[in-house]
Amino acid sequence: MRLNYKELGEVSLQWNSTFEGILLCRQKVDSRRKRGVVFSEHWCRLKGNILVLCRSPDRKSTEVEGVILLERFTVATAKEEDIPHAFRIEFDAGDPAVVFIARSETEAEIWCQHLVAAQLAPTLQRIGLIRDELRNSTGRDPLDSGLTTIHEVEKPSVTDEVLGSSDLKGIEISLSCRDLAWEPESTPNAHIILSLCTPPDSGWKRVGTTEVVEKSSNPTFMKTIYLRSEPLNEKTRLQLELVDLRDMKSELGIRLGVVVTTVSRITEGEALELSVCDASTGLALKSPLNGKTPKVIIQARRCHQPSDVAAQSECSLTTLNTVCDNLLSKRYLFPHTLGERMHVVEFMGEPRLCFEFPVEYLKALIPREHLLYDSLSRIGSSDPRLESFRKERLITMKQTLEQYEAALRHLVDCSGTKFKPCWERANARYDFVPTNLHVNQVALTDVDGQIVTFHNITSVGAFTTCSRAYKAGGLFRQAADTAHVPSTYPPPRLSASQVALESPIASAACLLETSGVGRANALLYRGAGALAVLRSDLLGLVQRLSARDQAEPLAEKLRKMVVSMQSVFTDGLLNKLRESGAILEDFSALSKLLSELDVLDKSERTPSPNKSESPASGSVNVAQQRANLIATIEKAGEQLLSRLDKAWDAGAEILWNHVFTGFTGLIRPDPNLEVGWNASSLIAEAERVSTANATVNVDNALTALSVIYDAFNYRHHACLCQALTSVLAALVSIVPHWNRTRWEQVAVCGILTQFEGLLSCYGNELGMIEDWAWAIEHLANIRIVLRPSQIPALGTDHTGSQRTAAVARKSDSYTVCAKMTGVHECEVTVPWSSWTVAPNEIQARGRVRIRIHPVSFLVGINEQQSIAEKFDKTAVQQAINNQGYECLKAYFGRYTKHYGAPPRTPSNQDVCDLLANIHHLVDPPVRSKPIEILEYASEITQAFGGIRFTSCKSAKDRTGMSVTLEQIRWLKNAEGMHEGHFQTALQCLRQTGLRVDNVMKNTGGRKYAFNRLQLLYFPRLYRPPVGTYALGVAP
Repeated sequence: MRLNYKELGEVSLQWNSTFEGILLCRQKVDSRRKRGVVFSEHWCRLKGNILVLCRSPDRKSTEVEGVILLERFTVATAKEEDIPHAFRIEFDAGDPAVVFIARSETEAEIWCQHLVAAQLAPTLQRIGLIRDELRNSTGRDPLDSGLTTIHEVEKPSVTDEVLGSSDLKGIEISLSCRDLAWEPESTPNAHIILSLCTPPDSGWKRVGTTEVVEKSSNPTFMKTIYLRSEPLNEKTRLQLELVDLRDMKSELGIRLGVVVTTVSRITEGEALELSVCDASTGLALKSPLNGKTPKVIIQARRCHQPSDVAAQSECSLTTLNTVCDNLLSKRYLFPHTLGERMHVVEFMGEPRLCFEFPVEYLKALIPREHLLYDSLSRIGSSDPRLESFRKERLITMKQTLEQYEAALRHLVDCSGTKFKPCWERANARYDFVPTNLHVNQVALTDVDGQIVTFHNITSVGAFTTCSRAYKAGGLFRQAADTAHVPSTYPPPRLSASQVALESPIASAACLLETSGVGRANALLYRGAGALAVLRSDLLGLVQRLSARDQAEPLAEKLRKMVVSMQSVFTDGLLNKLRESGAILEDFSALSKLLSELDVLDKSERTPSPNKSESPASGSVNVAQQRANLIATIEKAGEQLLSRLDKAWDAGAEILWNHVFTGFTGLIRPDPNLEVGWNASSLIAEAERVSTANATVNVDNALTALSVIYDAFNYRHHACLCQALTSVLAALVSIVPHWNRTRWEQVAVCGILTQFEGLLSCYGNELGMIEDWAWAIEHLANIRIVLRPSQIPALGTDHTGSQRTAAVARKSDSYTVCAKMTGVHECEVTVPWSSWTVAPNEIQARGRVRIRIHPVSFLVGINEQQSIAEKFDKTAVQQAINNQGYECLKAYFGRYTKHYGAPPRTPSNQDVCDLLANIHHLVDPPVRSKPIEILEYASEITQAFGGIRFTSCKSAKDRTGMSVTLEQIRWLKNAEGMHEGHFQTALQCLRQTGLRVDNVMKNTGGRKYAFNRLQLLYFPRLYRPPVGTYALGVAP
């Protein structure tokens, strides 16, 4: 704090001090001649919470030595000091303590009493509590001088309107004002705060607020206020507080007046016009300019619960309530092109799969890694170098397994809200959980409040592992750095399969079949998994076959697993093995015995035609035959298992040696060669990728290779899990709305998933981009199996149609279930009512396997991107956009091959034209921040019925700008919102919409983390309204 000591000294001499006198202040002396602590005399003056220390002990001194602000401190006598009459002031903020000495014990106690009474914090806290009690009791604060702020009125509470999302029987209130002219040369920036009071309660509760309409004497508010039906009755009173914000930046405003009415009055007619009254006197106000009384016009409509016939229109809300937690909603009235106003509702929810699916992913990943670890521990190598590398791999694999298990334990034990806020980005426990994942929906409703049509966007933070830092870059950079032959990075198209093909580290982690190392690693995973299942079944033969009629299904299961093992043994990498024939012979013998047991079980159920044989003796003979047969089967199973173990040990050794040879091939054999890495470079790279792991000690090239691979593998799985979780969360929210045509399209062409990135190619965000793009590219290898959640029991009932509707409604509220069923396959349940819409051939199979077709486009929009463009460092963005264009064109080709020309976009444009526009924008020379790419890609995705994702670093600020922009664009292009009100509607959504609530959830404040300097570099469409952003907003 900076003070003018000269003026303060003169003023302090004249003021009426609370207490003053001589005090000795302890000071440190640090000089060549003298060191230690000395006490110097000062005349001290206490006024309020300010203690002034004069330079001399003279009572009339005006020279100030120092000033102490007495807030949040404790003071007590310091009996432990050697000098008597001392007291110590200690500050809560951690500032150094101050020790004073009085002239007597009594004077020291008097100083302590006055100092304790000087601080204002306890008094202000008590005043705040009293003001809250008065406000709840009387509805107003007697100390208010007519000033309020947006920050106070919009703080969410348990009674806020956003929590009324699932209540379809409330009241929606739209507001407007007239004749608000108050001062000659200024028009008000008006907004309204609505509070409720339901008898017998006597206090007012704030339930909502409108947006701020700037510079208008007759404002019409687009933001409506939705009142839930629970606290309402005909006698409920409503208080509308009219506020004029004089300064939008500081949010300081003047309370113009209030309007008080009841629910019964506002619901009587179409519109109710009421005069604005003075808050203290209750008399109607009059404008000093024209003498007119300001008016507030209230229009209310009741939203009704949908009937069975109209229940289908509420499918969107039912689906969101099923797949999301903490579902929030807000409502608006936007002008339509035809002159009327369109009813719009906005939803935002946290997908339940956000934590559930990462748990399932880790549950599938950890056993696979354990099987691989066991396989590696059982083999050996005659090559000393490969044997040393095998031992290093066992050490680092164990450490990585412990990290996976620690993450799983934390996610399983996690209680409370299952949501990862942005401040947990760098928490290693949440590496597999996507950041700030939300499903955002904007919907159009009819006059009764029933949803007619909607548009979904999924917002999520960049798929990355901030806990691992970015000293070695992201996944794309690490894959390129570990290539056999160095090449220019980034390539013209950033394709994960092409980059991984050159890197044994990346190809092994991705199980890339086109690479020798990746193929060998994939065979290890497949063989170890199949053998584990076979071992479990063969060791449990006797227990399983003790029950009747189990031989046939067990034989079929064993056949599938043996076929899987045979596909591993017959692979070209294992062509030296000759165990395939012997395994088939042993399995044929076992299968024959199981067939005999199945025939015996069936014959036991069939009565014997030989009447001379007694039933008792027949049953004894059959039991004896069955016991002997099971004993023979057990021996045949042991023989088959022994053969499999022997063959797998030999095959696993060959495959591991192939993987190790590929890894160690990265070490440069000759210093004169340009291929490969020398030992020091590998060690330095390992230290960069393991920055976050302090326990790793890298001292040789083999250890470095092992550390690099495990760090890459962990990062790959964490980023992929985040991306896959986001896709499944968006998928389960959209599948219930598919028609027959859409089911056919996704079964043939796959589901188009378009990812929009707003990260900049500068600093750590460049590493995040490389992780984000890598995870999206790898989604193309994943297959999703959709199957119905349950089959409702249909019975004959005379009320046939009502019975069907009830069953449909019941099946819509299904439990979302998603799990990994293979290395690159997951299974998701869909509601039965949605499954019945699918084509008959899909329903007959009972499941459908669809592919993910990922497309990503990236455009940085902030000031860091401007720096990257200035230094020509945007090659990664260009490579991602080139790859995104090619992938989008590939989906277009696949669709047109089967279905012809695609439908037109929401803005009634042809998909071919938009593809040509994107091609023109991604072709060099590329202009600065080509945000049109994002708009065109979004329109094409909507035309194909795909899924839209938007990401920035935390999915909070830049993502909020993008989501609101796309929602308003959709309302204008698809639903006919008036183009002249585009900017006004956009600012309304950003000022009062749910994206501000998202910021509140992540930071505790309702301000976007922007500053005015940053916004100078933002494209105009991505700039928030004045008063909604602040500098230094932190979680």
